[in-house]
Amino acid sequence: MPTRTELESIRRSVAQVGRLSDSLMRLGPLRIGLDGVLSWIPGVGEIYSTAAGAFILVQAARARVPLSVILVCAGLMSARTAVSVIPLAGPAAADLFRAHRWSARLVENAISRQLQSVPDDSLARDLTPLRA
Repeated sequence: MPTRTELESIRRSVAQVGRLSDSLMRLGPLRIGLDGVLSWIPGVGEIYSTAAGAFILVQAARARVPLSVILVCAGLMSARTAVSVIPLAGPAAADLFRAHRWSARLVENAISRQLQSVPDDSLARDLTPLRA
């Protein structure tokens, strides 16, 4: 089981990738991130989207997030990839379909639930007996 510090670090990094991918700037009621901008460049958007999605899924597995959450995240990423292959309409739809942000929030929430039952790392160090 990951420590509290590791879980908090994973949660922060997943949140950062979610924001960077889908919520970097606001244009009126819309939020656009790197994923939306790069989706207009053939090949580049898919590479970024795949890497960001894989990062979120790997971090979820590292944090031992429930399999059901990981499967939902994988489904969201797959749907985003499927939408993006439609010529012209695909990149526009990818701008609106914020799969990375949604997946990141699912993983963040699962980690937050886990943190409720993980003891504080500093307490564990304090209880470790000293060697003479």
